[in-house]
Amino acid sequence: MKEHLADIEPLGRASVEQRAATALRELIVSGRLPEGMPLVQRDLAERLGISQTPIRHALAELERSGLVEFGETGRTLVRRLTREDLEELYAARLGLEGLAARLGAESVGKLELERMREVLQRLDRLAKAQDVDAYLVGRWDFHSIAYLASGRTRLAAEVQRLFWRGERYNRLVLSSPERFDRSVASYHAFHDACEVNDGASAERVIHDSMRWAVDLIAGSLPSEQEVG
Repeated sequence: MKEHLADIEPLGRASVEQRAATALRELIVSGRLPEGMPLVQRDLAERLGISQTPIRHALAELERSGLVEFGETGRTLVRRLTREDLEELYAARLGLEGLAARLGAESVGKLELERMREVLQRLDRLAKAQDVDAYLVGRWDFHSIAYLASGRTRLAAEVQRLFWRGERYNRLVLSSPERFDRSVASYHAFHDACEVNDGASAERVIHDSMRWAVDLIAGSLPSEQEVG
């Protein structure tokens, strides 16, 4: 699998710092940089084929996103998955993404609905194939159409940040065909709410889906006291 930035994305489409942050995020959420792993700037720079300066900026961005943490000794580590982090993350998502869902569903028009239907068909295929990587990307593609329709770009950007922060937890949720079926069913329900511009129902779908995910995996995660 390609990791050098020049192989991942053509030069000039985004800053080196942004591209480094995206590449490192993908390495973390895919497990190629596992939780608890020390992140050495020199090694990461060599791995991505860039200098250490954009790596330093990228790590700072990932720390703000909740994917890495700076230890007391100054070491940078991939943040561990914990019950407390999951609960805090999804509490934030319940409020912000619920609002984005309600406003988005009330705002979508015919063009947005057509695009959502196209992505929903792709999600159906990916769920049957249990293609976790592509499914997670498709999930955001689907929801972002509605969220951006509201015109609340700042809200959508914050929801996106939280969404990708939770990607490692979502991978734990999507561990069986039955769970994929339950997940994709919620996307159909969200689309149905958007078709009739029912913001309250769209918000309820989001809340129910998140609570299902938390209830499903919270008990299997260690507490921060256990991993500290």
